[in-house]
Amino acid sequence: MTAARSSTSSTNRISPRTTEPRERRSLDKGDVPAPLLDRYLIERDRQGRPERYYRDHKTADPAFRDHGRALSSPQAYPDSVAAMLRIAQHRGWARIKVAGDDAFRREVWVQARTLGLEVAGYKPTERDRQAANVRPEQNTGGRASREKEPSRDDVKRRLKMAAVVVRTLIADPAAQARLIQRAWSRVQPEADRPHNVATKKQHERAERRRDR
Repeated sequence: MTAARSSTSSTNRISPRTTEPRERRSLDKGDVPAPLLDRYLIERDRQGRPERYYRDHKTADPAFRDHGRALSSPQAYPDSVAAMLRIAQHRGWARIKVAGDDAFRREVWVQARTLGLEVAGYKPTERDRQAANVRPEQNTGGRASREKEPSRDDVKRRLKMAAVVVRTLIADPAAQARLIQRAWSRVQPEADRPHNVATKKQHERAERRRDR
């Protein structure tokens, strides 16, 4: 099978920013984490390198393309963005630049900032910063006066984004469920701590009354 080639200049794309000479990074097409090769159906270029990644055998367009020096996608689907950012991390792209339509650049910025990657090419709104759990001081380079504990909504939002990444990188549904459940179980006690403390105090008072 062959697919029509398109320039990355006409589509949504992610690429590495100019970095320090000593910083290691890969620009090799096909240099991707092994789980992604199992997750997608792949069409290769003439040199046999993975180039086009499809969700299934029916879709006409790939979920994303690997151009070596850039990754591109026709849509802003969260799972496609998650896969592209996983490749960026794998290649050592700690600082990236994004181009394309607003929806794509927004999705990349939110997910990338959640992963700790620096992003150029998009100016986030306050809601975008909240979605990525980034304080204004972090976004502008200022110094935060004090650490702020994430709210329950922030925790749930980040867990949902993590679930998208898990489903993208791991094909086994059972393994997906175990990892997602483990993540929820780790934060659930923190999210419900006030309720648990109050319940514990009620039990202690009941025990004291019985002792009397």
